[in-house]
Amino acid sequence: MKGDLHDMKYMYWLLIFIPITLVARFGLQLNDGLVFLFCCFGIVPLAAVLGDSTEQISLYTGPKIGGFLNATMGNVPELLICGFAVQAGMYSLVLASLAGSILGNILLVMGMSIFIGGLKYKFLPFNKNITHNNFTLLGFAAFSIVVPFFFKYSGGGGITEHSLSNFSLALAVIMIVLYLLGLIFSLITHRDIFDDEDEDEDGEKEAPEWSFKKSLSVMIGATVCVAVMSEILVHTVEGAAEQFGLGEAFIGIILIPLLGNVAEHASAIMMAVKGKLNISIEIAVGSSMQIAMFVTPLMVILSALLGNTMEYVYTPMELLGIIISIVIAATVFMDHKVNWLEGAELIAAYIILGGAFLVFGIG
Repeated sequence: MKGDLHDMKYMYWLLIFIPITLVARFGLQLNDGLVFLFCCFGIVPLAAVLGDSTEQISLYTGPKIGGFLNATMGNVPELLICGFAVQAGMYSLVLASLAGSILGNILLVMGMSIFIGGLKYKFLPFNKNITHNNFTLLGFAAFSIVVPFFFKYSGGGGITEHSLSNFSLALAVIMIVLYLLGLIFSLITHRDIFDDEDEDEDGEKEAPEWSFKKSLSVMIGATVCVAVMSEILVHTVEGAAEQFGLGEAFIGIILIPLLGNVAEHASAIMMAVKGKLNISIEIAVGSSMQIAMFVTPLMVILSALLGNTMEYVYTPMELLGIIISIVIAATVFMDHKVNWLEGAELIAAYIILGGAFLVFGIG
């Protein structure tokens, strides 16, 4: 695979849509629908840039850190989008978009990665320690969102809005602490069990083509571009959705997370095509774990600092979707190797959930 950077370089010319989007939005002030479409075209080619830099970094650091960096920077748009939404008091949109990110990463992104990679390889093996670590933390995240949900809707007389807000804040702190402990475990104290050698067909370890400094700089630059484009996307998505006839629940849970993570999604798929499923897992499943264990609790803490603590309680449909996605994905990874059919099953689960939000408009 030496000398083989991403096959999506032919899409780089689409980067021209980045300045086109900026001019259309801030210069010509065109309607939201048109700016929205330009923005989508501008985000997609950034996938190739992020994918190239991530692959090169992983050759220096291993798949664990390489995938972690990609997942983290891929979540920058969500962090910024939700931060502005929290400041505006749009708590339902915050939780909806974060729930949508979890669903999209675990079901759609991981499913597409396994399906497309499985068309090339009969079976895709992976490091079981990577999946076990991510799904263990996701399991705790599921537990943490179930508890406040059932306490709120249990009908107990001692449950007040104030007590639920305080409990949400305490829970958010615990989750962030556990997330940081998980990073220490996987990146420092037990890093050796997550290491995986990237080898060429001749058995030699693949050599990076970019310097580490160049790879990191390109990744940061691409991430900044994704964040800017995603911010424009969010500001135009409501107007565009109204023109296209889409419901609010579908926008918050499906559309915003899906389009805001286009670059990250494509990177995971391209890694799977190259047989590097460990990196795909770190990007897709690791990103969901990061959203659940770090970004969402951080939004609760931010809301508390702004004077009105956000209740860490999802709607019934959002809760159901998160639990189902974690269970189905964990089942797929149980035998420590995956194939294209299992990828198709994850995709089908996402389509069913997305269809429910689109048709019934529930959140």
